[in-house]
Amino acid sequence: MAEAVAVARAGIPPQSGGGIGVLRDRFSIYPEKPLPSFDSPSAKAFEVEDRRDPGHKLFALICTPGLPVRAGAMEALKGFTCRGLLTLIDYGPVFWPPLGRKCMAAIYEQPLGGRVSELIASGKFYISEYEIARRVIDPMVAALHGLSGLGVPHRQIRPSNMFFKDEARQDMVLGECVTVPPGFDQPVVFEPIERGLAGPGGRGEGEIRDDVYSLGASIIAITLGQSFAATMNDNDILTAKIEQGTFAALVGNSRIIVSLIEPSRGMLNDEFGERWSLDQLDRWQDGQKQSPIQRRPSVKADVTFLFAGKMHITSRTLARSSTQHVAEAAKMLRTADLEAWVRRPLGDADMADKVKTALDLARANPNAPTNSDDHLVTRIAMILDPKGPIRYRGFAYMPDGFGPALAVELMRRGDVQAPVETILRELPNAWYNHTANFGPETPFAIKSFSEIRSYLQNNDPGFGVERCLYELNPSLPCQSPLVAEEYVSRIEDLLPALDRAASRTDPKTRPVDRHVAAFIAARFEQDIDPHLKAMASTRVETSLIGMLSLLAVVQWRLKLDGLLGLAGWVGGLLGPAINTYHSRSTRRDIEKDLPRLVRQGSLPELFDLIDNAEKRRLDLEGYTAAKAEFEAAEAEIQKIEGTESQGMSGAVAKGQQTAAVIALIVSFLIVMTFIMVT
Repeated sequence: MAEAVAVARAGIPPQSGGGIGVLRDRFSIYPEKPLPSFDSPSAKAFEVEDRRDPGHKLFALICTPGLPVRAGAMEALKGFTCRGLLTLIDYGPVFWPPLGRKCMAAIYEQPLGGRVSELIASGKFYISEYEIARRVIDPMVAALHGLSGLGVPHRQIRPSNMFFKDEARQDMVLGECVTVPPGFDQPVVFEPIERGLAGPGGRGEGEIRDDVYSLGASIIAITLGQSFAATMNDNDILTAKIEQGTFAALVGNSRIIVSLIEPSRGMLNDEFGERWSLDQLDRWQDGQKQSPIQRRPSVKADVTFLFAGKMHITSRTLARSSTQHVAEAAKMLRTADLEAWVRRPLGDADMADKVKTALDLARANPNAPTNSDDHLVTRIAMILDPKGPIRYRGFAYMPDGFGPALAVELMRRGDVQAPVETILRELPNAWYNHTANFGPETPFAIKSFSEIRSYLQNNDPGFGVERCLYELNPSLPCQSPLVAEEYVSRIEDLLPALDRAASRTDPKTRPVDRHVAAFIAARFEQDIDPHLKAMASTRVETSLIGMLSLLAVVQWRLKLDGLLGLAGWVGGLLGPAINTYHSRSTRRDIEKDLPRLVRQGSLPELFDLIDNAEKRRLDLEGYTAAKAEFEAAEAEIQKIEGTESQGMSGAVAKGQQTAAVIALIVSFLIVMTFIMVT
């Protein structure tokens, strides 16, 4: 829990400052009027005025920037009224003056009777055990029925998120469930074992039966009051749940009335398929006797296994400890101790065979990346605890929680190497292929992770981890530094946000970074692969034209108005693209027309100016013709030079012949003269 709160509040300055937040020109949110009694762990509450109904008591929760919200749940719950559930009036991004940026705000009706956990802790309110069924279980089950009808698990059920709707404190309601990923703010004591073992961001969407479990734990907490898990930390709670079962771990030696034992055992059953459903709760409320709950204790070994200074009697606790002490676990796996303990004292031959197979494969190819210590320990942990989360290098998630877990990891540390490696090494596939996890949704889940893996293997713009981030978190706003403060969660808002960013951004910076490209690829319902491929080119001019064509097609398809700032921004970067034309006159014409089109703010027309097919054809034809003329002239020059060279060579030869004849005659005359004189 402490980790979740720390993540949520990381980097957020104090909520103070001038100005107000306004949602839809109707709801005024006042930063100077905090309402801490309605705070969520990761979202602060502030007073709201409804301009249409000033007397309506409302509060707004301002969500943490960068943390995924449950936009689908928001859409389903907006205006939904149901017994036992706080009503979500409206939601949407608002400019929040204390942070100087837009944040998601969720507006709720104010509960008038206070927070249940605070009232009980202060001694101002007491619920008799005999009233639990009527005052707690009845309204909470009604709320779960409403949520089930919408297909929205609550995933934030705990006494600190329960309120009294009325001042008389008769109507109990569940608080908000939309400001953070499912289960993010939940203490592990209220989470089912397997989801509690995951990190806060990776607990997954879950189902209504997970809410039933949380309700069961909340009932025990309300019944026992301050004695509930008073001296236990998260590690103690998880260990006790695994070794004793949740009901026994939470109740301990305390006493609860007989009438609550049956529903509590049913709601806290650690076997998901055997946990009570809403129908079973309904029948119990109607007085119908339910089938006896078969208490199935955890499989325990007759002989303990010593690891990391602790004695283990279950494979689940050993799996958890091994992923927390990887180096020591890797050393232990080089021996035969684990297989022997699982096979005999634990008595699970099938699990022992799987451990042996995994270790034999690792020994046969020790240098393979999939046989590194981190990977091997993770695979063995998945065998020891097949229903638990995937745990790799400190990153733990249920497969249905990978998307939010990735976003939280990126927000918290900016290092996503561990999450990426779990996908590249196909650990989710191994999790789903275990018989304990295989179900009707398995083929679809494996296909989804295969697609995510293909994105990670492609490092071009529009792919990579950024693409995964937006594909897996449909409500996450674009995280590009260029537009992050604008809270751009819809593709229709992206280009206008970039248009506004033009005035505050270095003009040499490109308006499409990896986040913008990935956001468009994930949200835009058109094939943009050719544009992304062009952007990935190592040639600057090709990459620039690809960027322009991508922005142009988005503006054209979405029928967006003129974008003067963005057009000017892009136009200032197009020098290398203009220089791809061979004709100087064409380049001059483009440079002359460029300012006019920039003033129109039309990226499609700007693209047509820069990369018009007819203009390219004429330029190429002109270049080809000019090149041919040049080559012909060059050949003629060479021919002329060759002819002149041949003429000169002939003259030289004739001169040489004449000189030889003259020399011969002169020599003859000299000889004859000499003879005559003699």
